[in-house]
Order: sequence, then C-alpha cells, then structure tokens
Amino acid sequence: MRARTHTLLICAAVFGTASIAQVPVLLKDINPTGNSNVNYLTCIGDVVYFQATDGVNGSELWKTDGTEAGTVMVKDLNPGTGSSFPKDFMAVNGFIYFTTNDLANGVRLWRTDGTESGTELMMVHSDVPGLLEWVTFAALGDRIFFRGYDAVAGRELWSTDGTVAGTQLFMDIQPGTANSGFQDPKAIDGKLYFSASDGTNGAEPWICDGTVAGTHMLADIAIGVGSSSPAEFAAAGGLVFFRGASGATGIELWATDGTEAGTGLVKDFYIGVNNGLPSNFAEHNGLLYCRAYNFSGNYIWQSDGTLAGTVALPQPAYAYDVASNLVSHDGWLYFTAFGDFNEQLWRTDGTAGGTQEILYPGSDVVQPLSPSAPMRSCNGDLLFRANYTTAVGQELYTLGLTTGIEAHREDNIQLYPNPATGEVWIDISEASTGPATLIVRDLQGRIIAVPGPIATNGAGRYLLHLDGLAPGTYILDLNAGEKRWSTRIIKA
Repeated sequence: MRARTHTLLICAAVFGTASIAQVPVLLKDINPTGNSNVNYLTCIGDVVYFQATDGVNGSELWKTDGTEAGTVMVKDLNPGTGSSFPKDFMAVNGFIYFTTNDLANGVRLWRTDGTESGTELMMVHSDVPGLLEWVTFAALGDRIFFRGYDAVAGRELWSTDGTVAGTQLFMDIQPGTANSGFQDPKAIDGKLYFSASDGTNGAEPWICDGTVAGTHMLADIAIGVGSSSPAEFAAAGGLVFFRGASGATGIELWATDGTEAGTGLVKDFYIGVNNGLPSNFAEHNGLLYCRAYNFSGNYIWQSDGTLAGTVALPQPAYAYDVASNLVSHDGWLYFTAFGDFNEQLWRTDGTAGGTQEILYPGSDVVQPLSPSAPMRSCNGDLLFRANYTTAVGQELYTLGLTTGIEAHREDNIQLYPNPATGEVWIDISEASTGPATLIVRDLQGRIIAVPGPIATNGAGRYLLHLDGLAPGTYILDLNAGEKRWSTRIIKA
C-alpha cells in the first residue's frame, strides 16, 4: 500500500465509557547496539531469571525485579563474547539451579543466590563416574531429575542434589541398555509428570512422587507398544492436563487426577485421527486455556476437564489467528497472535467484546512480536520480549499504565461500526481537555492521513468519515493534550 493523504471529516457528539487498558513499556534496552534475545523468562519468588545478551557479552545470566535499575546481568559465565545460554531455572534448597550449554563445555549445572559472587559451577556430567551425558532437567523437592546416559542402563531417569556424591541413577525404567526416552518432565503439586517407555508399552504418561516405589506409568493410552507421546503437562482446577494420542484419535487433550482411573481423553478437537494439536497450555481462573485446531481453524479453548466444559472462546470482530504464549495476568488472559498477518500482543476476558489487540503507539515494525517467546507474569508484572521500533530492536518489555506523562488507554477508545464503509463513531471514555489530533497509519506504521487539529466540546465523541480511504485495515491514533489512544479501524 502506498502512502496517500486524504481529507477526513470529524464531528463532535456525546461519549460512552470503557475500562482502563495498559500499554507496552520498554523495561530496559539491554543491548543498545542490537537485539538482546531475551529468552527463558522464569519467575522465582519476586525475581525473573532469563538469558540475554548486552552486545558486549554473549547470551548470559540476567535477572530483573521489574524495574530498569533492577534488570542486570548476574554473571558472565562464558567470559567475553562467548555465550553460555543459561536455562532450566529451578528453585532447590534456597538456591536457583540452572544449566548452561556451550560448544566448549557442553551441559553444565550451576547454582546462584542472585549475586555474581554467589553464582558457582556445581558440576559437569563427566564428574560423575560412568555418566556420559545429561539433558532435560526438572526439580522436585530437594532433588533435580534429569535424563542421564551411561553404558549400562542407556538413557534413563537420574537425580541429583547438586553434588557429585548425590548424583545417581534413580530408576531404570526400561531395563537393560535400551532407552526409556524420559522427557518433558514437569513438577506439579509434589509430583513429577513425564513421558517414558518401559519397553512393554510405548511412550506414555508417568508419575513420580520422589521415590522409586512411587514412580509408575499412569495409563497405557496407546494400547501396547504404541506411544501416546504425552507432552506439555500443566495444572488447572485440580487436574493435570497434557497432549497425547490414542489409536482412535490424533494428538488431542487429555487430563489426569494422578490415578489410572482418573486419566482420560478430555476432547477430540479434530474428530477422528486428525490432530487437534493442543498447545500453549496456561491456567487462568481455575481453568485450562490452550490453542487447538479443529476442522474450521485454530482457536483458544478453555476447559474444566470435562467434554461439556471444553469450549472455544468467541472471536472478536477483528479476529486473530495462531494464538501463542498464553499467560494469566492481572485477571486477563494475555497471548500473542496474528492479526492481518502481523504478530502483536493481545488480551481477553473470555468474551468477544473483551478481546483486544494491544498496540505500541508509533511502532514502525510490521512484526513486533515475531519471533515470539513465552511471556511471564511475576510479582504484578507481565514481562515479554518485543521489537516495536527499529531504533531499539528486540528487547524486554512490560506493561505499564503510562506513556510519557499520562495514561495510554487503548481500550478506552471504541469504534462502531467496525468494520465500516462510510463513517464510524469514535468514543473515548474521558473528556478531552484541549485540542486533539488524529493520525491514520497503515499497518507498516506509515502515515496515511493527518486531518489537523480537531475541536472538542469535552464530550469525547467524534464522527469519522471514511471517504477517500481504500478498503483495508488502518491504525488510528487520537491525541488529546497529554493523552493518547490507539486502535484499529477497518474500512470495508
């Protein structure tokens, strides 16, 4: 679309009200010369640990308390420009354990108290006699479980207390040198859920209470040597949900109460052997939310663990596609999704009218949330990575109530009808205190029209005539004094 200038007519009228929204706020420009590549955001207590690069050091260990001053590199674990790629952050015995994996050293286990001097290397796999490799870590109680490999038992379930002496084979699930395929471990309510095969059955859901006697297969979903390949274990409403496949269904939604009798299919989203592919699991208000596919598309679904209680959320008029990175925060379900082929931040209260795209005023990047990564809600902050402006690049953002001096209230601007053909009413929930300016931009951020100063009677309602605008989707910025509103408008 080429930039064009149009004449738009604005008329004053009466106004309505809406709730206060938030706007993305740059928490810190970690890498002033490029992208910080923030990843693996993990909330432990009131601190979020993650990996990032400042452009001088490689991808290293960082933490944030939700403030710019409190967003700092903890330690350069691979000195210089090399990267240690820290991840698998786990709280064990008062410390934060994590792993690194660089080409020179392979996977190593560390722990930190959040300070540089209190960050120390605990061990590498070669410190343990016979242990040839280790991957896939998860903490349960005072121990860390992982998949270890030795020549006697193959790739099996091991555990460690963080010391060489306290590291050993926990259970040879598939006896002999054959591999059990232990993977996707998740600690939930004092139990470890994971996928494994005992050789008689395929890869199925298993449970461990921290003892060998309390470690067993939950259910043989794909009867016999077939595998259900369970993954993405997540807790909600007293159940543990996961994705898996039986002989009659493709990859669909399952749940368990921790017993064989209480393990079953919740919903076959894509009827038959087709794959519903539920993913991006998140607990929100006691229910499970996920993305899944059916014959008509992909949607966000909510589930209480029953077939009748598993329903798709209604789509807003301006619909989204491929929702990802679902997270519960401040009473809302936030996610990333594509609208008009560009990925942005969204939120929903479970209704069509309460589902909104959250835009960053003045963004000059077409795909600000791509490539996206899991977001994290911690201590009242929602943290995520985004690339809203080319000048800043991909950095760590949070949500705030202010932009500049006054509040940015994105969902305080209401348009109807939308989509529209000839004219659209614009309602804002606050009376404007001074002259207002309207800016219409295309989805690439280029200015399409600037009508000039708009007179206001303080009512906060305007009539926008769309004559001269070609059909399509535009971004409408309304500025009144020190207040800014931003939303989308669709010309049908």
